[in-house]
Parts: sequence; C-alpha cells; structure tokens
Amino acid sequence: MDRASFELVGNVGKLEIKPIKDGKKLAILSLATSEKWKTEGGDWTEKTYWHRVVVFAPNKVALIEKAVQMGTRLRLVGQIRPSSWEDERGQKRYSIEFVVTGFGDVEILARGKPKADAQAAEPPAKTEKSRKRAA
Repeated sequence: MDRASFELVGNVGKLEIKPIKDGKKLAILSLATSEKWKTEGGDWTEKTYWHRVVVFAPNKVALIEKAVQMGTRLRLVGQIRPSSWEDERGQKRYSIEFVVTGFGDVEILARGKPKADAQAAEPPAKTEKSRKRAA
C-alpha cells in the first residue's frame, strides 16, 4: 500500500476540539516548527512554519483534550492528504492536510505552561478577582 506520511515535532499554537457525529470528537491543532541557520555574516536567522493538523483517532483526541494546551511540544505522525475547495469567489484552492488517524502517533514531549500558572503570571489588576475587588 502506498501512502504519504509525515512526522512533525513542534509547539502547539491554537487547539480546538470539535464534536462530530455519534458523540465523537476531532482535534484541530496549529503546530509551529522552525529551522535555524547561520547567514554568511555569521548571524543566526530563524524561520517558523505553521502546520494545520487534524486528529481523528478517539484515543488520541482524548489525550490531546486532557493533556495538551498552547505551548505543549508534540511529536505527531500521520498521513498527508491533499484537499481542494472553492473559495467565496468561486476559485479552486488547494491545500495539504496533515491527518492523524488510528495508525498515527501523538507523543507529548514537553508540557505547555499550565493555564493556572499563566493567570498567576498576569499583573494582579488583570485577574478576575482583582476586577471584582476594584468594583
């Protein structure tokens, strides 16, 4: 069997869990990968690429929903699928989808910053409790 596959290692940007039919869910991730190189002048340059990844496997979606958040470093393995659609002007558009099914893999390499810690890092005036006290 022929197939096109991928392995991406990067950090989660956006994460969305969407319900689909029969009570199942899918996860849509934006994953940042980057490369670094030295220019001829000796300076370091870095380029970041964003990838849209859709995860269908129920056990992998459950793991993502439970343990993944913005900043989590993941290793994802799955299939590359070309797709096309018609935009609002009637022009045909093409994209490549990165899809993780039951045969793919989701591996958590490092946890993102917990949401509670992210709120604690905010200045006190911006937290919900401070707003209530000020009112």
